[in-house]
Amino acid sequence: MSKQETKARSGLSVKAKRRIFVYGFLAWPILHFLIFWVGMNIGTMIDSFYIYSNSGVRSFVGWENYAEAFKIILGQKDRGIMNHYALLNSLSLIPLALFINMPLTLIFAYGIYKKVAGHAFFRITLFLPSVISTVVLCLVFRLALDNSSGIIVMILRAIGLGGDGSQFDTGIIPVGGFLGNDSTVWGTILVFSVWTGVNGNLIYFSSAMARMPQGIFESAEIDGASQLRQFVSVCIPLIWPTITTISVTLVAAVFSWMMPSLLLTDGTSERASTIGLMITVGVKNDSKNTVINAMGVLVAVFGSALILSFRYLMSKITEEVEY
Repeated sequence: MSKQETKARSGLSVKAKRRIFVYGFLAWPILHFLIFWVGMNIGTMIDSFYIYSNSGVRSFVGWENYAEAFKIILGQKDRGIMNHYALLNSLSLIPLALFINMPLTLIFAYGIYKKVAGHAFFRITLFLPSVISTVVLCLVFRLALDNSSGIIVMILRAIGLGGDGSQFDTGIIPVGGFLGNDSTVWGTILVFSVWTGVNGNLIYFSSAMARMPQGIFESAEIDGASQLRQFVSVCIPLIWPTITTISVTLVAAVFSWMMPSLLLTDGTSERASTIGLMITVGVKNDSKNTVINAMGVLVAVFGSALILSFRYLMSKITEEVEY
């Protein structure tokens, strides 16, 4: 029997079957992307030019929603959780992530790579929060700062720094507690972000460092380079592509960051508002509020420009090293 007769009898060729198999597996994620990313974003942009009445009737209003969104961002018209603190708080997460969390993570990862004393303990201790749910971490942190029975509050009072919690208290614990006072709530959340954020990218930096050629460090040691010099002049340039990728990811993540603010304050503190929390709570409380749509579009445009510019600057700092 000839090849052509065999193909005719078997129906589809092996190549065609492979294509059907591959396209079949790709169909679902592509469909998901088209519906929940392309479709949802197009719908959001269209709705940002309309308002809905209580009866559900849609009316075109042009740029009014965008004007309202700008007033909220500039602090000219706050609407509860929708306020100008949202953008300021979200942007404040960028220097926190880039200049505190990431350098600390790099230092710890380098110490583990160099196998300093206690490196095995630090590896387990630092990585442990990564496998614990954010909900659990927020619950533990919130209980520790409880104004009546929190372990941290009790310690502060035991050493004379807590005061009695009254209005005229001279202690460092504010009226209402750290999470219940407008002047300290966001700072307290930032402390939580440092506590849980240092371990976040530890595994990525550790993996990148594990690939570094050991001979380079041996040569540096022979030349008399200290551990600090090796870290700054050898390690950082070698893993710079990883640092760039993680930095861009951190900057992009601040626009959707919301869980700690939501869980630590129940989403009710105006001073703890973020862009992600504002949009999520705004849609939940009033799905017909199309100002949220306009806000989302503005954040997407501004965020995209910021991320692309930041990515370009990071790529220009140093050349990528191949090894």
